[in-house]
Amino acid sequence: MEDVTLGVGDAAVEAWLVAPAAGPPRAGILFLHWLGEHRSDRTQFLSEARELAALGVRSVLPQGRLPWGPDPVNAETDAANIELEQRRLGAAIDALRDGLPTGAPVALVGHDFGAMHGLLLAGRSGVFGAVVVIAATPRWADWFLRFWKVEGDRFDYLRRLAPLDPIESARRLRATTLWQFSDRDYFIAPMSAVELATAAPVPEGTEPAIEWYAADHAMRSARARASRRAFLRRELRLD
Repeated sequence: MEDVTLGVGDAAVEAWLVAPAAGPPRAGILFLHWLGEHRSDRTQFLSEARELAALGVRSVLPQGRLPWGPDPVNAETDAANIELEQRRLGAAIDALRDGLPTGAPVALVGHDFGAMHGLLLAGRSGVFGAVVVIAATPRWADWFLRFWKVEGDRFDYLRRLAPLDPIESARRLRATTLWQFSDRDYFIAPMSAVELATAAPVPEGTEPAIEWYAADHAMRSARARASRRAFLRRELRLD
């Protein structure tokens, strides 16, 4: 495990890099953490990355910036900071892929704000063959307008951030996606979760893979963890 700084200038990002102890990696995962009351930083998925390293997975776990710091403030600033986060995560993708053999599969796992930034990244980059979305909400304003003192008109804010919203990115997803939500989440209503998941395209005649757990927004569920591990093992061809 290495503590690294990726990128340069305002796009620099601190990250953990976890690689197999021996031999070349077979696959890669970008882990994006949540904003919450425990492990609200790049350590959130560290134990999962270590477990997967034993199966030959190389992982990068970058530190999030918006809204861990700075706070949301207004439409233009927040849109610019979302784009800055994409540049920072771009540096993390480069570091992940640099250590992988050509053609190795790559996945993304994100929780909460990490999942929201990750959806935008996945919708734009086309790098990921598999994505796990944990407890995300369809729109940035669902959080920012509710929990921060954002300047300006509410509707102007919604319009400005709409092209960057996770639900718009979900419509561009081409990866196999696992959606994990809690049926006891105080912050995300089930209908919002379904709205987001069903925005993503799926093969004709199938339904999106939405899983529900008796957890809260923190999603501390052994069943959820086991399910995404099984999903990643299958999609990254680790079995």
